[in-house]
Amino acid sequence: MKKQVFWELPKDYRLQLDLRLAEDKSSLIWLTVLQLAAVVILFIAGRMRCSYEAAFSMEGYQIAIGIASMAVGIVVYIVAHEWVHGIAIRFITGQPADFGIELKKGMAYASSPAYFGKMEYSIIALAPVLFWGAVLWIMLRDVSDSWFWYLYMIQIMNVSGAAGDLYVTWLTLKAPKGTIVKDSGTSMLFYAPETAV
Repeated sequence: MKKQVFWELPKDYRLQLDLRLAEDKSSLIWLTVLQLAAVVILFIAGRMRCSYEAAFSMEGYQIAIGIASMAVGIVVYIVAHEWVHGIAIRFITGQPADFGIELKKGMAYASSPAYFGKMEYSIIALAPVLFWGAVLWIMLRDVSDSWFWYLYMIQIMNVSGAAGDLYVTWLTLKAPKGTIVKDSGTSMLFYAPETAV
């Protein structure tokens, strides 16, 4: 199947949606609800695997190491999440992604000047949650109960933090046939052929 990637907006395409998640209050409410639901479900699932008390069953210095490791892991994960978006962009376009940080909005991002077809953009959006979800799941299978929650908190962040990616994927897949998406990192522009608008 031929990749749908354009470096210029095709003729007769018109803007259908300008989505700025950090500024759209309605979207932010839904994303917050989705994130909270994911956190609750994952905490319940984690509790079925291991008690909360296990995280505090070690010596005091080991607990401090666990908390520090978790904090470092979360920071590394944020960078790694965007890195995987960038790898997916590079795989699909053959060109490196642009990376940035929007301090006022508290977000890091990977972006591209390309316009992506629905399937290509969905792959880019979902790549981090699927890749890191699998890596963390494999790691969690063999971790001891004492260390489980310190690592599992990163998995919780992976899934709940992907709420925006999941929401954008849902919007992309339900968009009219022929829709293409340009992602600047802080906004997603959805274009559709005039016949589909």
